[in-house]
Amino acid sequence: MSFKFWPALALALSLGVAHAQTAPAKPAAKPAAAKVAAKAASPYPAVPAGAGYRFGPQPAWVKPLPPAPVAEARPVARGAKARREPLVDVQVQLAPKSATATYLHLQHEALDTSTLREVSEPQISFNPAYQQLVIHQLAVIRDGQWLDRLKDARIELMRREQQLERQMIDGVRTALVVISDVRVGDIVDLAYTLEGENPIFEGRYSSLMQLASDAPIGRLHLRIEAPPDRKLNTKVVATDVVPERFDEGGRQVIRVVRENVPAVQDEATTPPWFKVYPALHVSEYASWAELDQWAQRLFASDAQPAGVTEKAAELKASVGASGTPEQQVAAALRFVQDEVRYFSASLGESSHRPKPAAKTLAERLGDCKDKTLLLNTLLTAMGFDARPALISMSRNRGIGNYLPSHDQFDHVISRVKIGDAVYFLDPTMNGQGYSLETRGYYRYGAALVVGLGEGGPQPVVPPSFAKDALSFRQDWNFADLSKPARLTTSFKATGLAAERWRSYLAIAGLERMAESVGGSYVRLLPGLVSAGQPEVKDDRETNQWELKLTFEHPTMGRYQRGSLELEFPAAELVDALSLPPEARRRYPFMLDPTNAVELSVNVVGPRPATPPAPAPQQLADKHFAFASRVEIDGPTVQFISRVERRADEVLPADMDGYRERVGRARQMLNVQRMRMNLLDLKALESSFAGVSQRLLRYRSGAKPDALWQLMQFNEFIRVADDQLLAAVDPKGRLAARVLAERAQSLNQLGDFDAALADAERVLAIAGEGEETAAALEAKGVALVGLARPADALAAFNQQAQLGTGVGNWLGTMHYMLGDYARAEAALRDSAANASGEARQFTLLWLYLAAERQGGRGKAAIADELASADTSKWGGALLRYLGGSLDRDALLKLAKEKPETERLRLAEAYFFIGQQLAAQGKRGEALPWFERTLATQAVPYREFTLAQWELKRGN
Repeated sequence: MSFKFWPALALALSLGVAHAQTAPAKPAAKPAAAKVAAKAASPYPAVPAGAGYRFGPQPAWVKPLPPAPVAEARPVARGAKARREPLVDVQVQLAPKSATATYLHLQHEALDTSTLREVSEPQISFNPAYQQLVIHQLAVIRDGQWLDRLKDARIELMRREQQLERQMIDGVRTALVVISDVRVGDIVDLAYTLEGENPIFEGRYSSLMQLASDAPIGRLHLRIEAPPDRKLNTKVVATDVVPERFDEGGRQVIRVVRENVPAVQDEATTPPWFKVYPALHVSEYASWAELDQWAQRLFASDAQPAGVTEKAAELKASVGASGTPEQQVAAALRFVQDEVRYFSASLGESSHRPKPAAKTLAERLGDCKDKTLLLNTLLTAMGFDARPALISMSRNRGIGNYLPSHDQFDHVISRVKIGDAVYFLDPTMNGQGYSLETRGYYRYGAALVVGLGEGGPQPVVPPSFAKDALSFRQDWNFADLSKPARLTTSFKATGLAAERWRSYLAIAGLERMAESVGGSYVRLLPGLVSAGQPEVKDDRETNQWELKLTFEHPTMGRYQRGSLELEFPAAELVDALSLPPEARRRYPFMLDPTNAVELSVNVVGPRPATPPAPAPQQLADKHFAFASRVEIDGPTVQFISRVERRADEVLPADMDGYRERVGRARQMLNVQRMRMNLLDLKALESSFAGVSQRLLRYRSGAKPDALWQLMQFNEFIRVADDQLLAAVDPKGRLAARVLAERAQSLNQLGDFDAALADAERVLAIAGEGEETAAALEAKGVALVGLARPADALAAFNQQAQLGTGVGNWLGTMHYMLGDYARAEAALRDSAANASGEARQFTLLWLYLAAERQGGRGKAAIADELASADTSKWGGALLRYLGGSLDRDALLKLAKEKPETERLRLAEAYFFIGQQLAAQGKRGEALPWFERTLATQAVPYREFTLAQWELKRGN
């Protein structure tokens, strides 16, 4: 889009101030007399022929700055960048008719090296088609000394078409001024004048002059001087600064002087219609009607342009005799959009004046103003009321906050009336839907309709039927456990959203787009791998666009006891529930433009889902509405969430409430979790009956105790895992997870050979997968049970190298192998990283390791004894070893609760025996190890280690 309603002066001001937006108080400059003498001794350097600029003295009309107030000592201020401007002096001279000259005297200083290049290489942009650049002075002020750099400066004139990639050229040139030897703290002083203005504006002046920027300004001086007959209207925006107006030497003057102007901190995602930076708007237009008349002259066209009338008849005939007016307009719009290539050559007056419609038609080439004039001419020939509509992409509906002026607008579209319906159509857009009913309608905010602009801009409201929606879908298939989980993602865009994605596809290509979208899922779900080619479905009749991607995930979810714990991401809705990054907000926050976004996560499991669906949830305010629900149908569980936008901004006063409601909505999204049963529970009933028979020998008393329940629990896990292993791929990652769990249960059942076999199978399958750590621990425990401590130690060391905790197993193994010094070191490390009961049992082994080395056991745990709580079983054992609890009291505590008596006695007997053995009383220790075995506490490591101690004998 290129309806560039930006006058050269405004462009120069914006670029000039961009290099002069940070400044402290001005340091003492060189005395004026010495400065003049220095200039006389240093004439202007020669300018190469055709350079496009010249050197010259400051214009005589430039006025000295008003006297500065007494300077106050102020700390160095910073803004968004490490840069400041001691001085921004902008003076505009308007001649009696149309000539304009703008003088800029700018001082800028780098506060650190991050902005040193920017400060030492200022750029001056101008358009040689109607402007001349005159450079007056260039210096560096260092420690109060004025150092002339004009004769040594390197000035490169560049033709920088910065928007060429958008098929736009504007003829603007940039003088790059490279200054040598500029240091942090130096002030670069630059003065130049831009003479001339674009004749397309017919001598009327308008400019938006910034009164602050993103960096502090030491002194700001804006002055506009004009003949008394040039009626200049003024309006301040986002400030209460009142410009001075007075007469001087028979001329009118508008002036603003500001001292120590603080930096303005912008905020992310501020709406374009909200003005952040304070500014003074000056315009010579007395009314919108005057501006409208100027625009009418721009878009005047031949009554019957050659070739256009014939093309209009052809387009009208293409929809047939039964074609509706809407279909005729859509045909003309589609032709201009798709068959007239966009290219903007905005040079001189062509920056705003469109080519004749016939020329655009013949060349099949044009920018927004050219294509709009062609479309309107075609539609007029077809009998429709079609007019240009001037809009602002940068200010949107905010143009009503400014004066009537040609610098308000940067784009033009077509306003078409069909009966009572009004459409705002953009002929520069590509890939829109074919019909007026299905195409997208951008929220342009407001437009000045040429020929109807007496009352000013009118709202641009999309039709009630306009669509702008996204529908995301995740389809997860877990039905076949012998295969990895399969994910098919798709999202369907409708209306304006479809056109955005269609445009992205045209720019990026399918492969790059698929990589970008797919990469988002892979980052959310590590382990996800692509499993097919991306597919795009595009229907411009309905204006729907869909992208489908397919993945596999061999390790989706967390396996536990015959089920998968699953959690599904909902990142697709994050943009629709967006929050500003700032903790405190001063400006409005613009919301995502899409009207509606829906996410459906559909999960198909191998068994019917049994839990009932939770109640639907809803949340709404004036900004958005959120709803989520879960639907269950046999093996299919569907999570559905939807966000509808009700406003396009959040005001600062509403921000706290908005944050709270968005936070609640995001929490609801995070509840997309489920437990998927993988087993046929009825088929397990007979196996469970056999388990109960095997467990009878562990019964003690009429009521099952904790030991019996623990054995039963592990037997049931073993049976469930047996069944599941028969259904999964034996070499798949799910099999590795099931085997790792079964190995751990087999260890607790005392079947160490089978546990070791399962662990080895896991290590052969998983490689470096997440199941490896669990398998290595199960392997180490099995090797302990098989009385192979050295091999067990190697397995635990491998586990530790994976960065996963091994508890106190390393210390325990070193202890059992008789390496008490290493045992103590490992146990101290383990205790430092443990908490609760795990830490207390680590301290028990630390006591034993220290006790084996000169009887230092009590000293090793002395600092912990005071906080050891005897109401906690681990604390009671610790106090016993520390000597503050006797043996009878310990055994009494162990028998306090019948349901845990056997398990606690197993631990009490074991550590009594270990203390005696550590004190050299092995003969007394052995009976206590025998008592440990008598408890039948098979799942406990103390039971296994007691067997080992008895095998070692005396």
